[in-house]
Amino acid sequence: MSRAKKNKEAGGAFKKLLEQKGFNQYKLEQATGLDKSLISRIANGYTASPKPATLEKIADALSIDLGELTRIFAQSTVQSQYSATNFQDQESVSEIPRSNNSDFVGREDAIADLDELVNKGAKVILIQAEGGIGKTTLAAKWFELQGLEYLELRVGSTPQNLNSIEDWVRLKLTNDFKVNPEQNFITMLEQLKTQLKTRKIGVLIDNIEPALINGAFVEPDNSHYVELLTVLAHQSVQSVTLITSRELLHEPDVIKLKSFQSYHLQELKDDAWEDYFASRNIIIDTDALYEMNRVYGGNALAMSLLSPEILRESQGNLKVYWQDNRDDILRHPTLEKLVQRQFNKLQRDNPQAYKLLCRLGCYRYQYIPVIHEKGVICLLWDEPNERKKPRFLRDLKDRALVKFSKQGYYLYEFIREEAIERLKLTNHWEKSHTEAGKFLSTLISENCQTIIPKITCTKVNDTQEQTYLNIENAETAVKQELTKHETLALEVVYHTMEFYGSGCFEELRKEPRLLDNAFFQAVRNMIFEYVDCYSDLGIVLYKLALTTHRLGIIDEREGKLIESNKEFEYCQRGFKVSQDFFQTALLIATRVKEDKLMINILLSLACCYYFRGISLHELGIVLHQIIKNNESKEAFEESQVNLEKALKIFTNLSFEKQMKEVKQAISSLKISEQSCSTFIARFLI
Repeated sequence: MSRAKKNKEAGGAFKKLLEQKGFNQYKLEQATGLDKSLISRIANGYTASPKPATLEKIADALSIDLGELTRIFAQSTVQSQYSATNFQDQESVSEIPRSNNSDFVGREDAIADLDELVNKGAKVILIQAEGGIGKTTLAAKWFELQGLEYLELRVGSTPQNLNSIEDWVRLKLTNDFKVNPEQNFITMLEQLKTQLKTRKIGVLIDNIEPALINGAFVEPDNSHYVELLTVLAHQSVQSVTLITSRELLHEPDVIKLKSFQSYHLQELKDDAWEDYFASRNIIIDTDALYEMNRVYGGNALAMSLLSPEILRESQGNLKVYWQDNRDDILRHPTLEKLVQRQFNKLQRDNPQAYKLLCRLGCYRYQYIPVIHEKGVICLLWDEPNERKKPRFLRDLKDRALVKFSKQGYYLYEFIREEAIERLKLTNHWEKSHTEAGKFLSTLISENCQTIIPKITCTKVNDTQEQTYLNIENAETAVKQELTKHETLALEVVYHTMEFYGSGCFEELRKEPRLLDNAFFQAVRNMIFEYVDCYSDLGIVLYKLALTTHRLGIIDEREGKLIESNKEFEYCQRGFKVSQDFFQTALLIATRVKEDKLMINILLSLACCYYFRGISLHELGIVLHQIIKNNESKEAFEESQVNLEKALKIFTNLSFEKQMKEVKQAISSLKISEQSCSTFIARFLI
């Protein structure tokens, strides 16, 4: 069985184009904002006809004509090939036409995976995933694509009202196979097997989890389910049975069957959500789409439920809808009930795993996206048996309520929201944050202070060359994201604030019980040192940039164009790095909700913009005097941009004196612009 054929020519041509333009897939992802999986599929030839909007973003990033990019894919002959079910060992597969249904998106790989499992001999496949992910839809669509009718077994909604397996078999023999059923259940199953040997048909056992407790069938229906699945999995039958479940099956007599397979259905990726929303004429915003997909874990039901709300409440504008509703992600009653039912069943079946799931809500999974297994196990402080602790984590994995990767574990945000609400109703809130904070604190290295960047370089005799080296070294040291240790320290502060109910870092520092706490004081000092370090680096860099700028003006006046061009270039780079350092400091202060720190950083950043604006004003005048009018105009325009940024910050801070000074500088700039424009006009006349 083969998956969708690659268009090697298109993929190869696209990769070659990226290489010619100095891009790799990661760099293209950063430049376009497109999902990395989408870029990977294009580069590997799995996407035959990328959408025009996608191609436009790529063309802009690569600075090429859109037509050049479009031609690469114009002759694409990619065709998705799927095989029909191989019901008998020697029967060849045949192509089944695929449905073009906008309600069914993003499941090409899942369809192909089911095809492959069946071709390898699977007769019974358990499709397992969390609620709302699209298991039933996938199963029904697979049967449709195979051209198969299927018998459906409705299990029931609770363990107390399960449908009788014996009655179901009797009904199907009578109505669907026109066979007079025997009285004995085992004999009836033999009759069913006989019919399935001669008739190609599907069987759908939908939402089997009400019949399960921790992966085992509930009594007294245990033996009936096992006997039925044993018949359906027999090698001689031509049927294929698909079971949908939120839980994995652990019945030994079923698991041991060679033709039984479990298949975990992945969440829908953001490009599938984009296709679905676009088919409903929803205005796509890439950032909002990506965040929604991440928050809801690619849940298909969430996607379909939110679509009419987006159209009704926000006139189809995805960005507007998400801005208005991102703080209430379980506002839709159906989604809320979906999540609550999963929690409620877990609470009935496995109270200790339920407690663990609720406690896992204390982690944020935002700045530290995954938590190591030790950070999960530490939340089971009241479980005396150490050997059992990993089992409760496994129980959550088996229900797809906790996600995992090689790096660790995490909750989707809409699962975490319910976990938080339930955790707050217990007396475990403070203890959960205590254990989480203690675990994260163990990951902070004793020598983590060495990660603070320092501007160092080999000294040279020429002072200006030394400045250039300082700026280059700062460019290497600066970063847009916090280091691992900085993030850990801030998360420890977060858990401590939650424990003490503090609204900000300043309140937390005044907590009497922490005044003599050596560890907290070390974390406190660490955060202040981080902020001071990045702020100081920002100040140093913009002072270096200003000095370099003044030298550039002097050299420009004296006609030393090579020297001035280099000085202006390094000035621009210095200011850019300066702003990056300020932004890093501001990020730390914002994360701990420390107003005083934020005000001081914003004040320094505003001053940086202000003096940059003043220096560009001066440059504009000099360029006008030496009759470089276009360059003069550009300098004036850039000056105004910087001054307006400074004014905005001072206004938000309500610094009246500074606001007045910046407004005067803007007025002076406008006078200079008008004077220069008037002079040029007169000169041309």
